[in-house]
Amino acid sequence: MADDIPHEKDKSMALSAVRHRRILELLEETAELHVNDLSAKLDVSPETIRRDLRLLEQKGALRRVHGGAVLYQEVGVQPYQERMTFLSLEKESIAEQTVQLDVHRGGQTIFIGGGSTMLALAKRLAAMAPATFVTNTIDVAVTLKGRGMHNVILTGGHLQSGHELLTGSYVLETVSRFKFDVAFTSANAVDHEVGLLDRLESESLLHRLISRHSTKYIVAVDHSKFRMSAPFASVPLSEIHVLVTDRRPPEVFGSRLQSAGVQVVYPE
Repeated sequence: MADDIPHEKDKSMALSAVRHRRILELLEETAELHVNDLSAKLDVSPETIRRDLRLLEQKGALRRVHGGAVLYQEVGVQPYQERMTFLSLEKESIAEQTVQLDVHRGGQTIFIGGGSTMLALAKRLAAMAPATFVTNTIDVAVTLKGRGMHNVILTGGHLQSGHELLTGSYVLETVSRFKFDVAFTSANAVDHEVGLLDRLESESLLHRLISRHSTKYIVAVDHSKFRMSAPFASVPLSEIHVLVTDRRPPEVFGSRLQSAGVQVVYPE
């Protein structure tokens, strides 16, 4: 009998490892899972699933939320060209939906931030009615100025290695002088409790400032940002007027965005 105990323990650990792999595979597919659904799919009790989720959270593989879990991924620094091509079709879709909000008017003062989604948006805004644009991103500024229709102000600041992004106190000083009719930014991650998250502290401070200096604050993020994490909190959901993305946000975000009064736009 004593010899059977280690055997049973090994068997239990092997089954746990199989469940853990399957849970992570399912999270990769759906971004969010509920305890009861996992219990039914894996044919184990809800308490076993909760124990699995606790262990996986301790390993940093996921983040538990009320009733289930979402995939946890720390934002890494991708090479510039790789960032420009990652989910490019989705970002083009987001940019097109953002333009269709019809918030742009001639003569406005508009902030537009950095990143591949903002660059896709800038290409569309470049062809629209003349406005004054402020940005801390070199390629966005060049794109907006390309047709010679707009007044484009590029903030000063430190050029980030591997980016076309300017950061630091010069950016904040420039932005603080303006009251924007509309501001467009992205984020490195979105958390259903905290709001927008950024990898750089300077970007989190910038987004916080912009949210206070804008009549309409619009955030454009692709679906991957809802399962990412980053170290610096910037803007709570309640300060976002419109959030544009390429698919319905995970269920855990639904009630949070609604109660925060955020208009969520995505393809039907």
